[in-house]
Amino acid sequence: MDPKTRHLLRNLHRWFGLFLAGLVVFYCLTGLLLNHRKSFGYFIDRHRSVTRVEKSDTAMMREFIDFYKNQIGRSDDPTVIRIRGASTIEFLYGSHGRTTYIIDPARGTMEQIDKTPRQPWNYLNRLHKVFKTSTAWLVVADFACVTILLVTLTGLFILRYRPLDWLLVIGGALLLAAGVFLA
Repeated sequence: MDPKTRHLLRNLHRWFGLFLAGLVVFYCLTGLLLNHRKSFGYFIDRHRSVTRVEKSDTAMMREFIDFYKNQIGRSDDPTVIRIRGASTIEFLYGSHGRTTYIIDPARGTMEQIDKTPRQPWNYLNRLHKVFKTSTAWLVVADFACVTILLVTLTGLFILRYRPLDWLLVIGGALLLAAGVFLA
């Protein structure tokens, strides 16, 4: 290979690598956090407040639910009941509404939606869900993240920087900051 081409390719590799270093660090750190999100309470703060309200008879609510369960043809209670707009009711069964019934009493229609996982994408997506994934995979994923992180950070320290290199590293860091700010 021509020495000028080799030098150009080496510089391109260096410049793109320096620019992407911030993104790689961000990707590794968020991957580690995502793998352990259950340990962090799914990154949600829950504040509970209890207020007294007037007691009421739940028979009307039970009658309402039973009426639509009869329409659907199921005896088990739905996981979620949503009321959309002024006249549409949704009964969700299973995890994340695997089966959803959308009832519009005003029009007299009921729509049933059954969700099925799209493979292999669903399997790949589940790799980040620790509570459904084996501990072995979690260890492998964490090891990969930490290794990529160490390689990237040590690469940043062993290079001799020129002014353009500093601009690329700063540009990558700014891109990282923008990602953190937008997330």
